[in-house]
Amino acid sequence: MPSVKGKSSPRLPHEHDESADSQTSEPRPEMKQAHADLERGLVDTDRSPVTDEVYNRTLKSGKPTGGQAKPRR
Repeated sequence: MPSVKGKSSPRLPHEHDESADSQTSEPRPEMKQAHADLERGLVDTDRSPVTDEVYNRTLKSGKPTGGQAKPRR
């Protein structure tokens, strides 16, 4: 544990996240459920591939989308 002026002090967020002893927890119930769902043959319904495609096609390219709101008066 880090120390300040000889006294122990809590870890900073990045120190806690990167420490080896913070990675020893059991899998969360949500992750266990996700694993069980995939094992049963259920498919991932995440929409990120569609969202990524729209982002890459419109916003990332820098092309205006034409759907910009008009300024308020």
